[in-house]
Amino acid sequence: MSRNRSLLLLLVYGMVATLAIFYGLVERQSLFVTFVAFHLLVCLGIPLLHGWREGKLAAHWRAAWGVYDTRGARFGLILGLIQMVGVMSGIWLLLRTEGRAEEIRAILQNWGLHGGWLGLFALYLIIVNSLLEELMWRGFVLQRLQQVMSRPAAIMLSSLFFSLYHFIIVSVLFNPLWGVFLTALVFGAGVLWAWMKSMFPSVYPTWFSHMLVDVGIAASVVWWIYR
Repeated sequence: MSRNRSLLLLLVYGMVATLAIFYGLVERQSLFVTFVAFHLLVCLGIPLLHGWREGKLAAHWRAAWGVYDTRGARFGLILGLIQMVGVMSGIWLLLRTEGRAEEIRAILQNWGLHGGWLGLFALYLIIVNSLLEELMWRGFVLQRLQQVMSRPAAIMLSSLFFSLYHFIIVSVLFNPLWGVFLTALVFGAGVLWAWMKSMFPSVYPTWFSHMLVDVGIAASVVWWIYR
């Protein structure tokens, strides 16, 4: 596959991810549809289909996981704890506005997140979402972007794709102005995790860090929005 064709295909993949979130949350207003469209079809389906077409699926899969590294895992856990505290502090401050928690709860309930599903939603967000996003953006996309452009450019572009669909989520839950600010923070986290990927090639350091960020989000939803 030519360099330009590979880059164009990766750009399409990045935009498809945002379209999947838009379709699930804005058009269908369903978390279930969103999870199927984004996690199953995009984060899992695209890398598997692409690797199968290349005839190197097993090799790419092993490369995406890498070898467990204790030093990298420890780095990811420490960074994740710091990020988790920051995320929870930020959400707590955002929810200080009177009525905002109730507004967000109403939106989430409209998307299908009712009290009985909170535990399952939290586990899914923490384990499945964090893992599939890392395999997709810091594994599949970043790895291939580095084959057609410089590493700094690949880090910036993969982080841009990672942050774009978060703009839809936070804009609906809060407002577009907060959406821009929070998406910029997500972009920064993406750059940090992509940089970590160059230091620790396996999925575990960034996954552990990402997982703890999602722990902070899930805990905030359970404690402060559905309390």
